[in-house]
Amino acid sequence: MPTGQTSKAPIEYEGCLLKSLGEKAYKDIYYGVRQPTYEEHLLYEGCYGERKITSLTYYTNDAEFPKETDTCLRQTLKSYYTRIKSGQTDVPYEAREEVNRCFGINPQAFEEGRVYKIPDEVKTCLTQNIGESRFNEINSGKGNPSDDEKAKGESCFAKLNSDQLKFLPHPPEEVPFLEEDPNTINLSEVKEEAKEIKGKDVGGKLTFSGIGPANSVVYIYIYSEPIVVTTKTDENGDWVYELDQPLEGDKHIAYATVKTSSGKSVRSSVFDFTVVAAEESKQVFLEQEDVSQGVRGKFIRLGVLTVGFAFIIVIVIQVVNFLKMVVKNKKGDNLRRTTDGKGDDDAGSGSIN
Repeated sequence: MPTGQTSKAPIEYEGCLLKSLGEKAYKDIYYGVRQPTYEEHLLYEGCYGERKITSLTYYTNDAEFPKETDTCLRQTLKSYYTRIKSGQTDVPYEAREEVNRCFGINPQAFEEGRVYKIPDEVKTCLTQNIGESRFNEINSGKGNPSDDEKAKGESCFAKLNSDQLKFLPHPPEEVPFLEEDPNTINLSEVKEEAKEIKGKDVGGKLTFSGIGPANSVVYIYIYSEPIVVTTKTDENGDWVYELDQPLEGDKHIAYATVKTSSGKSVRSSVFDFTVVAAEESKQVFLEQEDVSQGVRGKFIRLGVLTVGFAFIIVIVIQVVNFLKMVVKNKKGDNLRRTTDGKGDDDAGSGSIN
């Protein structure tokens, strides 16, 4: 079993996953050589039955910032540390996963999206101050918070540790309460790769795209999981993110957020989209895999029988040739013995003068 940055898969599922993926793909994914494809995610879920994702719960403002975490951040970010802590800049895109590890997130294979959770204290504050049904409505993208609701939400999110928030994305629950600025950050399209099996659409990877400030870190929040993924704009401000991890359910919303040059976080407008549900895709795909594996098994068995039969024929031919050679040699020996006998007889019948 590979022992790279990801932990060992439970032994009871390992054989299933190894058989489904193939040894090379299995090792490449668990060693971190590459990310799994959409189809490989479905095979993983077929073996494990469910997806386990490592999550992080934010600190509250009365919690002490762990010294070991601060030391890890300093060592990881080096000269960026002071600028990030003072709010001048965001965590560099290339350092995002290392910073996550400083806070205890150690992503495993097949964990593409990150899960960030608010403490119960903060969630209770939101549902009590805003109202549970109204908060759920805002959080599902069905409505924007009013100025009064934004103020109430801000008082609740103020309970989070401000130092930690400078190194992590905003909580998913806070994103709808951020200032909406589509001129600064835009999520313009979500496209699903189309694939059909037995006439049924099983979906595929999702491509998110939009525009933001050039060379900036962009966080994409995908609900209803919710999960957070990270990308970066190019020199023209264009950004793209390809999500291979299947989503549960068919209806979703997404936001993109970015930090402006002044250090303020803003969000895009909410984006509604529909995909082929992972459960439906998985069932159809796994049925196809079972058929394919059955066909492959038949071909393998046929191949083994063919090779075995050919091997037997070769052995038989070799034995026949060997026996022919033995018979031929035996006849030759008999002929020589007969010839030698005649010679002796001729010599014995000669006259002696």
